[in-house]
Amino acid sequence: MEEKDIRRERQSEVSKAGKEKEREVIDILYSDKEIRERFNIDIPSKVLKDISLIEIPYGSYKTKIDADICIVNKKDNKLVCVISVKKSFRERGGQTAYWALKIREYCKEYRYILATPDVDNELFDLNKPEKKRKWRIILPYECDSVFVYSYEGKVYEEQKFFVGKNYLIEYIKSL
Repeated sequence: MEEKDIRRERQSEVSKAGKEKEREVIDILYSDKEIRERFNIDIPSKVLKDISLIEIPYGSYKTKIDADICIVNKKDNKLVCVISVKKSFRERGGQTAYWALKIREYCKEYRYILATPDVDNELFDLNKPEKKRKWRIILPYECDSVFVYSYEGKVYEEQKFFVGKNYLIEYIKSL
């Protein structure tokens, strides 16, 4: 197998894993009756009529932000939150922080949050909950909030950083 085929296969696997994590977040949110009644939640092309809401200008060009999931209020059809879903970080933490900065600059009408299962425990270690690595410091500072959803209930919280599915549900309900 050639190197380009190996890369293409690896990228396909990563993409599938990312879509699975997006589906997990959507399922968590739709597990709550109030959220089901108040919001449309899905990938941008399925819930946004005006895709320009998630575009950022670069001179005469525009590009779509990292918007894995969009939360749209059913009552007024208004975008209230964009969720970036990341399985793990390494270089992807920088992407999330970058888009959070751009959204703060250009799109103040909605929130930009990160949701992650944190499979590599890069943001949260249950045995050392206060321990902070680079992305644990940067991401809550740049994003509106960061949620580690792979734990049941409410496990840990500090300013704009939450561990446990219930925090994510409560945050969306508060919008």
